[in-house]
Amino acid sequence: MGLLRVLLALAVLFEHTGGIGGYVMIGGPLAVQCFFIISGFYMGLVLNERYDRPALNRAFYVNRALRIYGIYFFFLAIHLGLFALLQAKGMDTPLAIYGEDRISVIERIGLGLLNFTVFGQELPMWLRVSEGHLVWSSQFLGSGGDEVFHYMMIPMAWSLSLELTFYAIAPFIARRPAWQIAVVAGLSFAARIIAAAFGWVHDPLSFRFFPFELALFLAGVLAYKAWAANKLRWETGWAKVLALAVPAAILAWPLYLGNWSEDLFFTPPRLALLALVAVGLPAIHGWSRYNRRDRTFGELSFPIYLDHLLVFSLIGVIPVLKTSDTLWTLATVLVSMALAWLVVRMLDSRIEQFRRGLASRAGATEDAAASSAPPRDLSAI
Repeated sequence: MGLLRVLLALAVLFEHTGGIGGYVMIGGPLAVQCFFIISGFYMGLVLNERYDRPALNRAFYVNRALRIYGIYFFFLAIHLGLFALLQAKGMDTPLAIYGEDRISVIERIGLGLLNFTVFGQELPMWLRVSEGHLVWSSQFLGSGGDEVFHYMMIPMAWSLSLELTFYAIAPFIARRPAWQIAVVAGLSFAARIIAAAFGWVHDPLSFRFFPFELALFLAGVLAYKAWAANKLRWETGWAKVLALAVPAAILAWPLYLGNWSEDLFFTPPRLALLALVAVGLPAIHGWSRYNRRDRTFGELSFPIYLDHLLVFSLIGVIPVLKTSDTLWTLATVLVSMALAWLVVRMLDSRIEQFRRGLASRAGATEDAAASSAPPRDLSAI
């Protein structure tokens, strides 16, 4: 599944850089929703086969926090340090907005704290500035240039808030029978349908509202249940064809998108791709779960997701890159992946060792036979 995760991270990168010759794969919003399905699959896996009882919930929460915050705080420190240095040299950076009086000091402090909590970072997508104060808005990017997300140092981290929200409730859902999970997913999906009937379909409701996105997380959990019900079924030849169909569909997305809006959830291409990802994940996992190279490659996805905008901005000072968006994008891909590799090798590997130790001391399952996967694969999730 590592290749798929990196492919989706690059789709987000392409969305922000303009892609290669205008080709942007599936774009950022849809890539993030695919990530939500993958996250649900992995949480179903770890909560049923590693942290498989309520007594291990605390260990699960601690290890998930280490997984997210360890890398996030590293990149936040890089962003803040670099921005502060450039600001001191008289250059304009995202920190400058905190010195402006568009909103009150208290509101600026509150937004600043969101950079450290991660929880709640989707809230600025629901706010705008009006008469010197923050007010609620249902139209993201519709507030006349005063979009509040500019107060976030790593803008993409809003999706981590939704991830953390799911992690908070996952132990109380993911271990339940499939039919109960399906009922909750159905309620989430029904809520989105009702909202669409009232015309509430645009960003941020289209992919940043957790009650709606919960259905995607749970689709991933149900995909895990399907895999666990008959693991050998997902290692057959037809399963490999299904596994290959997922990245192929992602790469070919512009060919069948047609005239459908990329912003709307209820379009045949979007629903078909999300369904294919959910159905294909058991096959992808069945094919790749013993492949350590795929697993190692997949670890690059999270750092790429967090570092690419900063890399894109910094390398933009190179004159030759400004002559071609394609060249600029390719350079961003290469530098982002190189930086991600260094972070995984120098930092993430040490965090993983610490996490495995915590899980082991808590009594989490280590037996490969119990999980039907190498312990390293499972403990690193």
